[in-house]
Amino acid sequence: MNLLFSITELSTMTGKTRPTLYKYVNAYEAGSLDEIPFSFIQLFNLISKPNVKRKEVADYCDANFKSVDEDIKITEIISLIKNNKSKIDLDNLKKHIEEEISK
Repeated sequence: MNLLFSITELSTMTGKTRPTLYKYVNAYEAGSLDEIPFSFIQLFNLISKPNVKRKEVADYCDANFKSVDEDIKITEIISLIKNNKSKIDLDNLKKHIEEEISK
């Protein structure tokens, strides 16, 4: 597969680590598609098309992986809350979140 982007660029665009992407690329090239999430199979299929433009790939990543960073942040926040619930005023935190949502 001829990558239009470096693995580092794809890592940033998809939210996956470089080692994970190398694993996916190797599995894709070996035909072991059951080891790769479907969104990455579609990404690699797109990248493999002749004359595909960088913008097409970037648009695909934006559409399919945009919330990755947000999901990671949410998971981290939940973990912080769970691991420190005795140190946090949960009622105040809830109130603050509700205020932010109502803006």
